[in-house]
Amino acid sequence: MSKPINELKKGIIYTSIGTYSGFILQLIISMILSRLLTPKEYGVVAIVQVFILFFMIMVESGMGPAIIQNKKLTDSDYRILFNFSGIFAFVVAILFGFFGLVLSLIYKNPIYQYLTWVQAISVLFNGLNVVPTAVLNKEKRFKEVNASTLIANFAGGLIGVLVALLGGGVYALILSSIISSGVNFFINRAITRLFFIRKLNLSALRKILKFSINQFGANFLAYFSRNSDNILIGRFMGPAILANYNKAYSLLMLPFNFSINIIGVVLQPVLSEYQDNVDFIRSFFLKMVHILALVGIPLSIFFSLSAKQIILFMYGPQWSDAIMPFSILSLTIWIQMVISVNGAILQSRNHSKIYLITQILYATIIITSIIIGILWGDIVKVAICLTIGFTINFFVCFYRTLKYSLYGKISDFLKEFFSPFILGGIVLLALKPFNYIDFQNNTVSILLRVLVFILIFILYIFVTPEKKRIAQMLKK
Repeated sequence: MSKPINELKKGIIYTSIGTYSGFILQLIISMILSRLLTPKEYGVVAIVQVFILFFMIMVESGMGPAIIQNKKLTDSDYRILFNFSGIFAFVVAILFGFFGLVLSLIYKNPIYQYLTWVQAISVLFNGLNVVPTAVLNKEKRFKEVNASTLIANFAGGLIGVLVALLGGGVYALILSSIISSGVNFFINRAITRLFFIRKLNLSALRKILKFSINQFGANFLAYFSRNSDNILIGRFMGPAILANYNKAYSLLMLPFNFSINIIGVVLQPVLSEYQDNVDFIRSFFLKMVHILALVGIPLSIFFSLSAKQIILFMYGPQWSDAIMPFSILSLTIWIQMVISVNGAILQSRNHSKIYLITQILYATIIITSIIIGILWGDIVKVAICLTIGFTINFFVCFYRTLKYSLYGKISDFLKEFFSPFILGGIVLLALKPFNYIDFQNNTVSILLRVLVFILIFILYIFVTPEKKRIAQMLKK
């Protein structure tokens, strides 16, 4: 047990540095742009970002996780796969450039014809970076992966801030993304020493094809389940309403990004070596669920009760329409944090088909919830329907994982939430009175709330068995 725990700890530390350096820099850019751009202008950028995620999934094609899971690939195979990824990245980047014509017709704004060609450069670099990053993660070289990310995010963030201050408007965020993805690719390629060769042997592609297809399908469905709200709201409610919704949802994603971009990324390379040891992976899974719930449930309560203060502090009063959707959606933070490890667990068990079917069910429930919310009338109702949808998916996803992959009991799974819900109740009782106090200074209000939350969290850990449980887990 000590080896995977140590590898996981190292991976989480290094990945946290890389991920949160990017978060801080992107947050700075977002805060600057939020004060320089109107909600309508910001909505234009949000629409481009939604669709670029789809093309990123296309260019990745499930190849990264497939490379990590397959233990029979050689150095020659990596270079051949690098060839294929380069060709595919170039083709997808060109397609994204032309896709601006489609966006201009759908959203009736010619600016997309130019934005997509600029952003296509980022698509190209991200596609080229798939194999180098997968190789580094497979070798558990998390330090190098995230040092590269840190440097890239700093370079991209610096350019983005400068362009924003010089009046670059919507292009500030786009140029930041291009610089970041380009620097990240060149560093990772140099570390792995991958290079293109005059060979396109299909045997290397066949080795990962089955896993890659299932993974691509799952990623494709995950994209639509997580972005159909932006697509549909932008189309039927307009960019200004989309911008407010997107602000709420992007803040909601910060804790989720911690679990999926840090823990989720590290889990598969570490646990893939134990894919046939179901008892070990199930035990590890339950421990991770408990930790994520212990953080996520009280955090959900904190975000929901402090929605007004957070939105005003982060983005200013012009984004007040984002407060109520953010407050409602915040109640799903813990669900999304816990669900984020589901994919990595199924990947590490080499159950990509189970993951694909689970994502089909997940996407169906979420998209249905969004459509009902839009037909109901406004973004608050969309937020309510999404919250219900996420709750249903929580039970569907973990029922399938426990039954078909980990062969565990749902009762053992639910036991892991008893203590986290008690902590969430304490946070609720402590923070609720703050909503009836009229603070003259919003900054003071948010700082007091944060202080109370941190004190309660720390005290709960130290006066309950949680301290001993966490210590035992880290020592094993």
